[in-house]
Amino acid sequence: MGVTGESEVACASTEGLVPGMRAPVPALPAIVDQLPPGGPDFVGRTDELDTLYTWVTGPGAAIPAQLAPTDPEHPGTTRTVWLPRDRVVAITGPVGVGRTEFAVRLAHRLAPHFPDGRLYARLTGPRGELIPPGDVLESMLYALGTANIPSAHEERIRLFREHLDGKRFLILLEDVTGTPQLRPLLPESPTALVVVTSVAPLTGLGRAAAVRSCALDMLDPRAAAELLGNLAGHTRVACDPRAADELAALCDHHPAALRMAGAWLRARPRYAMADVGRRLRAERLRLHEQAGDDLAVRACFSLIHRELVPSAARLLRLLALVPGREFGADAAAALADCGPDAATRSLIELRELHLLEQGSVPGRFRFHDLVRGYVQERLDAEERPGERRNARVRLLDRYVRLARSAERIIIGTGGPDPAADVRFDSADDARAWLRDERPELLAAARVAAAAGLDAATRRLVSVLTRLLDRRAHWSDVRELHELALTTARRAGSGRQEAVALLNLGNLHVARAELEEALSCYRAALEVSRGLGDPAGEGRAMVNLGNAYADLGDLQRAADWYDRSLLLRRTIGDAAGQARVLSHLGRLHARMGRFEQSVRDHRAALGVRRRIGDPADIGRVLADIAAVLGEAGRVPEALTVYRDAMEAFRAAGDERLEALALLQSAELALDSGDARDARSRRRQALALLVDAGAPEADEVRRFLGDE
Repeated sequence: MGVTGESEVACASTEGLVPGMRAPVPALPAIVDQLPPGGPDFVGRTDELDTLYTWVTGPGAAIPAQLAPTDPEHPGTTRTVWLPRDRVVAITGPVGVGRTEFAVRLAHRLAPHFPDGRLYARLTGPRGELIPPGDVLESMLYALGTANIPSAHEERIRLFREHLDGKRFLILLEDVTGTPQLRPLLPESPTALVVVTSVAPLTGLGRAAAVRSCALDMLDPRAAAELLGNLAGHTRVACDPRAADELAALCDHHPAALRMAGAWLRARPRYAMADVGRRLRAERLRLHEQAGDDLAVRACFSLIHRELVPSAARLLRLLALVPGREFGADAAAALADCGPDAATRSLIELRELHLLEQGSVPGRFRFHDLVRGYVQERLDAEERPGERRNARVRLLDRYVRLARSAERIIIGTGGPDPAADVRFDSADDARAWLRDERPELLAAARVAAAAGLDAATRRLVSVLTRLLDRRAHWSDVRELHELALTTARRAGSGRQEAVALLNLGNLHVARAELEEALSCYRAALEVSRGLGDPAGEGRAMVNLGNAYADLGDLQRAADWYDRSLLLRRTIGDAAGQARVLSHLGRLHARMGRFEQSVRDHRAALGVRRRIGDPADIGRVLADIAAVLGEAGRVPEALTVYRDAMEAFRAAGDERLEALALLQSAELALDSGDARDARSRRRQALALLVDAGAPEADEVRRFLGDE
């Protein structure tokens, strides 16, 4: 993994547009609608749906759009409707009873009444682990368009509630485990509605919340027969209604069991319903000793699993190794060591048998919560430990190759690698893949680290930390660096440990958490000293200097830069010397020591010229010009900017040349030559357009406003 902190730092003149230019106005995010799609086999429970819908929208319930409705008894007047601070619909019931399907159906029905947006989150992981409310808040703030998500839990709550204050939002929260987990996610706005699903009833929300509960149980016989008919065919049910009723009873009228039984019947049109009932009764008797309340679902699963073709059965078992909640054909193919087409056919077959469910987007799948446990049991019983480990390694390797392919096309300039076995057709495809797979990729890194697969962990962490947006996915990136740190310490790799500490420190700097950053940098320095690694020491020293400079302790920052410079000279690191000299030059300029700053930058320029990279030479020249301009030596600064532009031109970097032109335009304007300033900006615009640089629109708008 590369170090992201002590690296080449662009000169001040090329880090952004000129100070007098307006920052671009960010586009408002589109209406957020995260509701999952509703299932096609919803039956019964219309009375419960109607009751909850009326509670939210009926007379006196005050839909957010009717906060001051016309009083029907006195036309033309309005009355104030006082709403509770939080309105919550709580849908409870045992696992597999259909809480999620019911909640999604209700949410879609209510959606038109909440036009500002619909948010969705699941509060447990794929194996029942609790997801902290802070992580849920982070994902919802990101969906709401928040660029800089605070790290403090209370700040996230405050910002989330500010976003939703007075807005008509519907929030669907699945698998809530209790009030403490739910309370931070309540918007405290009377114009919002929260729909939650949970096993147990919710209590303790207080008088400020209006809670309407709906406890779901198994389907009634009529709805159970309808569900069987939807899947197996209504003609078969009508031809033998007694056998259909017996089969539904053997399924305990449990929706999950009924779906599996109905799908199994649909796949075997020659089977009589009574024959399936006899098989299921025998399976229940066989499993009676080892099953509890889930006997019907377990018996249906066992019956179907035993009759699957071997390849589909093996894939189903290996899918239990997927670390996240959802998966696609790529993951399935890697686990089963087969082609993606064969994996896709098996996945579709398993979904049609209701052993898998449709995922959040087409082409993705997931387990039903009950079925995952049964599949894990079969995996442990039928697949050898060595094969399980090999399958997990194949999956991780596939994730790494896909992530590297995405990185190559999103970040790199060379486009897709035609020799790569996995690749994306466009950057948009790669970004969509990263968006959909992000939870699974993070879960894969956690599982790899926990399983001691250190090499795979390092590869996956390395590419993900480069791909993920540190502002939007700060906690994810932090966790990845912490995994890298844990892995390095377990492997006894001091160099990797120091790199991970530096990366963690840099992440804290980006969040303005400077004391935490200093702690990481000091630890990295101690590790590098213990290894006798002067290059690592030098990197840590520079980062300590950067952090102290951000804290405003400029003298201490200068001391750390001086120590790093001496060390770089001792080991003959020319590029490192140039970087430290540039840091010192900027620091002395901040201190008002302009002559010393120019000397530092000219020393860096001498080193850069010996190395011979024209782009680096141009950056240092632009730094010198910026300091001269700040010192009031405008003619000299303009001359040096001209030299910088020539260096950028020699490097073939039109964007850097344009940004230097924009800085020189500011100096020309300060000296009273508005015509020259405008000419420089127009030249810069032409270069930015040719380079396809994003700053072109900003410059175009600025020139249009002059």
